[in-house]
Amino acid sequence: MHDEDDLELDIESKKMLFSSSGLLKTALFAVAYLAPGLNALPSQLSHHILAHPALPAHSLRITEVPADLCDTTKGVRSWSGYLDVNVDQLRKQHADARAYDLADTGITEHFYFWLFESRSNPATDPYVLWLNGGPGCSSFTGLMMELGPCNIADGGADTELNPWSWNNNASMIFFDQPTGTGFSYASWSNTSRTDKPPTRIYSAVAAARDASAFLQLLGMHAKTIATRSSGVEASKARGMTSFHIAGESYAGRWIPTIASQLVRDNAQAIKHPEWGIDPLPLESVMIGNGITSPKHQFPAKVTYACDPKADTEYKGPILNATVCADMVASEPQCAKMLTKCRESEREPIGRGAYSSVACKEALQFCDAKLGDPWGWTGRSYFDWNHQGDYEEEPWFEKWLNTAPVRKALGIDEKGAADDGSGKYNSCSDEITDEFASTGDGARESTWAVKDLLDAGVRVLTYNGRRDFICNYIGNDDWTRALEWSGKKGFNKAPLEPWYEDVFAEDDDTSSSSSTISYLESTTSKLANVLPAPLNMPFRVLSSTLSGFKNDVETEGGAKVPVSRKGRKAGTFRNHGNFTFAIVDSAGHFVPKDQPRAALTLVNRWLHAGNRIQP
Repeated sequence: MHDEDDLELDIESKKMLFSSSGLLKTALFAVAYLAPGLNALPSQLSHHILAHPALPAHSLRITEVPADLCDTTKGVRSWSGYLDVNVDQLRKQHADARAYDLADTGITEHFYFWLFESRSNPATDPYVLWLNGGPGCSSFTGLMMELGPCNIADGGADTELNPWSWNNNASMIFFDQPTGTGFSYASWSNTSRTDKPPTRIYSAVAAARDASAFLQLLGMHAKTIATRSSGVEASKARGMTSFHIAGESYAGRWIPTIASQLVRDNAQAIKHPEWGIDPLPLESVMIGNGITSPKHQFPAKVTYACDPKADTEYKGPILNATVCADMVASEPQCAKMLTKCRESEREPIGRGAYSSVACKEALQFCDAKLGDPWGWTGRSYFDWNHQGDYEEEPWFEKWLNTAPVRKALGIDEKGAADDGSGKYNSCSDEITDEFASTGDGARESTWAVKDLLDAGVRVLTYNGRRDFICNYIGNDDWTRALEWSGKKGFNKAPLEPWYEDVFAEDDDTSSSSSTISYLESTTSKLANVLPAPLNMPFRVLSSTLSGFKNDVETEGGAKVPVSRKGRKAGTFRNHGNFTFAIVDSAGHFVPKDQPRAALTLVNRWLHAGNRIQP
């Protein structure tokens, strides 16, 4: 474990970090080889090890997943595996010994991922990385109960195809980081050791380095991955034509820092063409119900819970007057402590050293005084209209821990989970505590958003209106306060309505109920003309569905619905590359609460540009 007083002096320098200049030292060529120490792989699966000399400490261990697991859409393939990181090799790449004060020798880290190709046109459709929050919560939450190709069903006994999956028009990557999250873990080279290896990641900025290496390797080997799968010709192998990062909750901190790291790594690759690295084609980020600016989000909790004028879709204030008075009284002290946290940062802001003590104290006070009172209501922090926890979470934990599923996914036998048992847990208390001990959650990520906009990267931040913990008021506030070149134009832009897409033979425009009616009517009409499993909205072919009144057409690889003005889904503000959107009748988990609206939002953002309502 670590000493927080030591961390206060220079928290980032005591992490095992890598930088572009530290990694990309050698002449480069793509290689595929079996890395030392990785011979003991599950015998039932064929793994491939993909690496690159520029990233000598990192390699991808990957296998194709059986086609009948999760996405049963005909012809759609998926791959899973690990990013393996040799921490000793990282040590050799850094001259500053202080960077390894918190790391033992003989440690290898294993970051798990699952990649699904697009149901539509994987050769040209974009790639999207999805991250959940926590910190320490697995991205399988998004995969199994929100936007993935399958939803957990039957109490965890099975899955069902998700027709509103985001891989309808994009290849989706679900990545668990830092180690200790989901199936990700660390191990000893000395297999006789039974103690758990210590972590080296205590902040989002530190976590961004490994995520960048993962994405660089994946981008360079995207064609190789497809070619190694059975039946795929090299000439038809898929590359990575465009790339986006999406996520929710604490991903409001992950996403800007990872994207900022990628921008810097891309700049180094362009500056040094002799290295042979193709810059990752990063085009945009999508932050859902994110914690990006604590200085705006904490006071917004008071407004959201106590101001009768707040448009929360709840009639009147949610908390009573006594509780609200206490929250209002605590707000100035919270703001003061957050300011002290920010002022402790040294250059470069966001990436330099900072006082973990000041930030930890701010986080503890603000959470206790402005966040915890919500819990007394019995309502979910994620949706005032939802009581208690979500039933799906233990369901997909159960499914992912079954022997057949683990075998199909190539899961290593031991190492994952806080107790090292190897079992899947959706969230790690240990990681949450580690990040809280450094005050990472009190730190701003808006500096990285500004950097992204300045670099020409498009930014979308969206919010379900019923979420308390990362509410729309706070995210609206920081987007309008952000100091960037388009600030004046953004603040002058009005909030405009946006509408769900309507698909062929889809006349009912009520959200959740229309989803059910659409599936029922479509299933009955297509039962005799399409093979099982049914290819849902965006794989519908007009030649097959000649009897339909309105056919779905294609346009530049993206599927275009018959109408862009169905049910009103919410409001949005846009100027230049920056867009803020609100999703009505949705909480923290927007793709779960409003799957049609969420798919409309992401498809328009990926394929139609910055204005989500044409």
